[in-house]
Amino acid sequence: MRFSTRTRYGLRFLLRLAVQPPGILTELRQIAEKENISCGYLEQMVHALKPLGILRAVRGMGGGYALAKPPAEIPLEPVFECLEGDLAPVACVAGGKNCQRECLCSTREFWLEMDVHIRVFLKNKTLQTLLDANQRRLTGERTHVGL
Repeated sequence: MRFSTRTRYGLRFLLRLAVQPPGILTELRQIAEKENISCGYLEQMVHALKPLGILRAVRGMGGGYALAKPPAEIPLEPVFECLEGDLAPVACVAGGKNCQRECLCSTREFWLEMDVHIRVFLKNKTLQTLLDANQRRLTGERTHVGL
């Protein structure tokens, strides 16, 4: 399973906002330069993330973006859904979709279980989780991923 560039860049964008002191606004241009992402692409992500209510935007001179909530209060599951779309590993287990072979499918339970694992994993992760992992990376602290 691969996530799109949009989701990868979106997480980098949010992480860049999360490392700023609370309330400090950052221009998209600054983030674009630091993350090597085009401003146009960042604008698309801002538009996509807007409904989540996690961004604060100020227009005009001295304007920019900041997080509207602390990183610990921003769960990753809705961020992924907003940027990626449906997270179901296969179309037949996506919300509300029915498959003609549903009763006969020998792999349906497997896909449903995988879908639950993905969602539980993301529900248990916040932007603070990413911020903490990045801080450990920067300080050279080793972590055990537990696969």
